[in-house]
Amino acid sequence: MSGRVLISIVLALFLLRSVPVAALKADTEVIKDIGVKSRAVFLWDLDHAKTILSQNAEQEMPVASLTKIMTALVTLEKRQLNETVVITQEMVSNLGDYAAIGLRVGQSVTVEDLLYATMLPSAGDAAQALAISTSGSIADFAEAMNQKAKSLGLKKTHFSNPVGMNENNYSTAHDMSIVLQAALQNETFTKIFQTYQYKLKSVNLTAEKTFTKHANILGGKTGYTQLAGRCFASNAKLNGVNYALITLNADPNSTEHIKDAERIYGYVKETYIEKDILQAGSLIKTLAVTDSKQKTLDLHAGQTVRVILHKDIKPEQLTYQFNGTETITPDIPLGAKLGTYSIYYGEDKLYETDIYLEDEIEFYNYPLIIATFVGIGALAAAILVAAVFIIRAAVHH
Repeated sequence: MSGRVLISIVLALFLLRSVPVAALKADTEVIKDIGVKSRAVFLWDLDHAKTILSQNAEQEMPVASLTKIMTALVTLEKRQLNETVVITQEMVSNLGDYAAIGLRVGQSVTVEDLLYATMLPSAGDAAQALAISTSGSIADFAEAMNQKAKSLGLKKTHFSNPVGMNENNYSTAHDMSIVLQAALQNETFTKIFQTYQYKLKSVNLTAEKTFTKHANILGGKTGYTQLAGRCFASNAKLNGVNYALITLNADPNSTEHIKDAERIYGYVKETYIEKDILQAGSLIKTLAVTDSKQKTLDLHAGQTVRVILHKDIKPEQLTYQFNGTETITPDIPLGAKLGTYSIYYGEDKLYETDIYLEDEIEFYNYPLIIATFVGIGALAAAILVAAVFIIRAAVHH
């Protein structure tokens, strides 16, 4: 009889890569070798929940208009696309040199058009219109942004405005990656994020992205202030795998943020591939069984496990570990957790799943056996006594 492993890749484990130096280059070396100029980098494999590249990803720094990703996410969670916003003076004020699409006081604009204006040309007036019409004020909307950040588990992020103005508005490449991941789960956001030109019908304007389409980049959002430098959030699909990338603080007087994304995606496309590291049906562990005719229980993989790996990693370099009970006893109920099965490359955890007892095992019923033997003995004694009485009666006659 065999048991089945419950296969479920553990998501939302933000595991930084840590591999044997002798086998692969460290992330910082790779990033330097491929010519990345951004100060902070965080590349996340969306399909396998895995960090691919990371540099200075936990350092707090201004993120400029990448802030608008959170602006859009909060808006999408609170508003309907067909709602109409009447533009007020407050919505178009205090923007200074920040980008704007030219909304005018008194115009009626749909939430959908404001979202496209916020995300494509990075319009500050559209972002403020969304914020004020959603929460009543810039400050209250910023509080909603921070509450969302808290719900996502972000520890190094704070928003003070929906535009990305520097003052008290900061995050990290890692935290912004989590914001982007959450936003990409929303189909409307993803559609906007991957759109390069859009007609704003409610105000008869055309919104265009702040960068042109590139071969490996599906969608993106740029950010810029002199202090924040050039920032870029983007997504890509390479060799069938989906990625999200955050780069922060490139030279403010350059286009290195876009070039960095191309460098990183190009490197990944050439270097990382999907590999099967556990085949469905393969034996992963044999457990002993006590108090049963069945002496062992074989555990088999319920499905094939596929992960993204550096092309130079060989199967024999992986480590497979089972941590849990080694013996099945009668007191372990059906459905009980038996342990955890993990696959590692060096210290890098590639996969982990919990294993449960899913097959019934027929254990010996000792009370019944004892009762049976006792019953047989009593019956034999009764027969013997009866025989004695019969013999004695026959002798007397």
